[in-house]
Amino acid sequence: MSISVPLTFLAGLLSFLSPCVLPLVPVYVGYLSGSTLHATTAVPRSRVLSHAVCFVGGFTLVFIILFGLPTTLLGSLFQDASRWIARVGGLFVILFGLHTLRVINIPFLNMTRRLDMPSDMSPGYARSLVFGMTFASGWTPCIGPLLGTVITLAFAEPSRAIGYVFIYAMGLATPFLLTALLLTRGLPVLQRLNRHVRTVEVVSGVMMVGVGLLLVTGMFTVLNGYFIRMTPDWLLRYL
Repeated sequence: MSISVPLTFLAGLLSFLSPCVLPLVPVYVGYLSGSTLHATTAVPRSRVLSHAVCFVGGFTLVFIILFGLPTTLLGSLFQDASRWIARVGGLFVILFGLHTLRVINIPFLNMTRRLDMPSDMSPGYARSLVFGMTFASGWTPCIGPLLGTVITLAFAEPSRAIGYVFIYAMGLATPFLLTALLLTRGLPVLQRLNRHVRTVEVVSGVMMVGVGLLLVTGMFTVLNGYFIRMTPDWLLRYL
């Protein structure tokens, strides 16, 4: 198994815990439940989960169209220069990491478009899909450092670029789906996690700087080869 697979999934999880996504989860849950968080009427869990799947499908579709497909095409065109692309991309990943660690400031990565949902708006499946697509478009700059790391890794293996973007989206989607499944029971846990967003930023930043250094020095390919050799043959056939 390529080391890029667990790294991309971890990047998705860390994106969910980022300061621009995690605080908005109560709004997301309130929308999916079709009521305020303190409403007394029980909401069928299956309905909430089905709308959550549409929401997740919306942002996954946008990520694949905006990042997966172009990376596949461009990476294939410049396959011969992939080593240098990975090294230059590694420099950007290091800058993204330093930005996340707040060592430097890259202004455009601080921008988000807030999506204010009326509390009385009842969800529809098409609306949930559009809600997810809007989420992807509005919050891409804020989660950009981690997403940029995934795209850089995808450029090194353009034939798997769409797969890596999809794995990233699933890493981001998993907590959303769990939150929808638990409804308001999961909110206290998220509120506690919200107090540790700086820790998440530090972990994310250190990971990005580390990956960037591996890409710049060419050691990422060596490490990737080691992981592939350690992966059982039966598992490689399914990856």
